[in-house]
Amino acid sequence: SSRKGAQPFADPHPQRTDPCSRRSLPAMSEEYRLRSRNAMLVKDDVGKGKPTVYDLPPEGHAFGRCDPPDKEGAREVTMHWAAHVPRRKPGPECQDFRKLNRLAAQSGVTNASQLADWRTTNDVKLVAKGPAGSMPKVIPSDVIPSFAYGKKSRPSTPIASVMGNHYGLEQEELLNFQYKKLADSPSGKRVVKMTAASTRQIEHARSARQLVDNPLPPKEHFKMAKFKNVPGKMTADQLGRSPMRSASLPNL
Repeated sequence: SSRKGAQPFADPHPQRTDPCSRRSLPAMSEEYRLRSRNAMLVKDDVGKGKPTVYDLPPEGHAFGRCDPPDKEGAREVTMHWAAHVPRRKPGPECQDFRKLNRLAAQSGVTNASQLADWRTTNDVKLVAKGPAGSMPKVIPSDVIPSFAYGKKSRPSTPIASVMGNHYGLEQEELLNFQYKKLADSPSGKRVVKMTAASTRQIEHARSARQLVDNPLPPKEHFKMAKFKNVPGKMTADQLGRSPMRSASLPNL
């Protein structure tokens, strides 16, 4: 016997009533909803997509139509060049259709069937045309197929020698050879090779020293020949050159 006022235990499978038949039916569980594979009954979880109700291919399956691989890929297209083969020019063994049509029209041919019959008995060969105007000029590539036009560019940079420090090693060997040659010389003196700038600088220094030791005579001021022997008419005081004159007095 239960105590008075105690609540009964909750049924894990509550009963629901069908409004049509008034019968009590068990509630639908989540497991049944997932197993039902009904798009209307399947519920999604928070932050996740709704589970699929269709039979999908396994993981790694690629959808769409699979096209057959191309026989020529990018490597074949870019690395193999198909040279142009020009069409053979018509020769004397070909028929001259313009002349044939003209002669057929003159003979009274009016349709294609008559033209076909008329051509079986008439054959007009093509006559090669002569060169129009002056003869074409001969260019170097006609005589030498491997002749290249344009300005010759500089040779490519020897990257292998630059990265391998070959030039540095050559200069080091040359410098060691010069030092060894200087050490083996009997005098032991090193001759300094003068440059053009240093030679000019030494010459200028020598000429300046000669001017200091042997100065040139003072240059006479320019004066017209007719005024060279004419004496001045103003005194030193009038010219303002007197030694007793004050420097503060104005020149009137």
